[in-house]
Amino acid sequence: MAVAFLTVFSVQVKAQSVADFPSKPIRIVVPFTAGGPADSVTRFVGQWLADAWKQSVVVENRPGAGGMIGADIVAKAPPDGYTLVLLVTGHTILPAMRTKPPYDVMRDFSPITIINRAPKVVVVNPAVPARSLKELIDLQKREPAKYSAYGTSGVASMANLSMELVNQLAGTQFQHVAYKGGAATITDLLGGQLPFGVLDLGSVLAQVNAGKLRVLAITSKNRAPVLPDVATISETLGTFEAAEWFGLVAPRGVPREIITKYEQEIRRALQSPAAKAKYADPLGWEMVASTPEEMEAVIDSQTRKWGDLVRTLGLKLD
Repeated sequence: MAVAFLTVFSVQVKAQSVADFPSKPIRIVVPFTAGGPADSVTRFVGQWLADAWKQSVVVENRPGAGGMIGADIVAKAPPDGYTLVLLVTGHTILPAMRTKPPYDVMRDFSPITIINRAPKVVVVNPAVPARSLKELIDLQKREPAKYSAYGTSGVASMANLSMELVNQLAGTQFQHVAYKGGAATITDLLGGQLPFGVLDLGSVLAQVNAGKLRVLAITSKNRAPVLPDVATISETLGTFEAAEWFGLVAPRGVPREIITKYEQEIRRALQSPAAKAKYADPLGWEMVASTPEEMEAVIDSQTRKWGDLVRTLGLKLD
């Protein structure tokens, strides 16, 4: 009888605590500097949660080590649902580049939802005589000294690994030039010092629409609504798939009911007209709003996929 009473009591307490959640401020860690797209969309979601739940949501920027410092803070936080972190595709890449990662990206987090997929584009200076990825591949093989160099915002970035995957699938030898950010890459593209680059769609859309740059292909699985005539890389290289994403996770062990409460409210935020106007239309983002199970599967598969490629390329941070 006593055991039955305690069981009923614990269930009632648990239900009450979930129903009352959140009863204190929530902290969302962005493991990057303020002002970028990751920071922006996290603040958008945070404000939506604050308005919906009538509770303060504090977004805290903790940059460093490619996003690992902020992620490590949350991996070791109490699993009570009051501390989240934004993970990105890079968090599935970095573990293979470190001898002793500070956390296990597949073991130490409770996935909530993938917020978006942000496509990269293969973009060229209009002087380059290629109007498709296939033509660029042919140019590289015919004139490697002239058409091999491509720019991205950094080593082991999603853009860098996307082109290394193209090299594997197409038998090309495109050569990476790492810039300190997308702006510097765009400057050299516009000036003709660089034949092509792989960049965020949103960062080059204005120049593309003005005819100053030309997009040859997009890394996403499907064509982007803002550039419906631009083919995906997979239309040329059938097994290619590379998608950069942002997503929210909690420390491993947060009650499933709290994870579900987050998932459902964040989905409402991402499906809102405001999210479409702020991110989908101008940046070409796909607002995903995945389930926790779908996010866990993505983290698992991409950690293995990109880890294998990083090790093949011999990329290391230590």
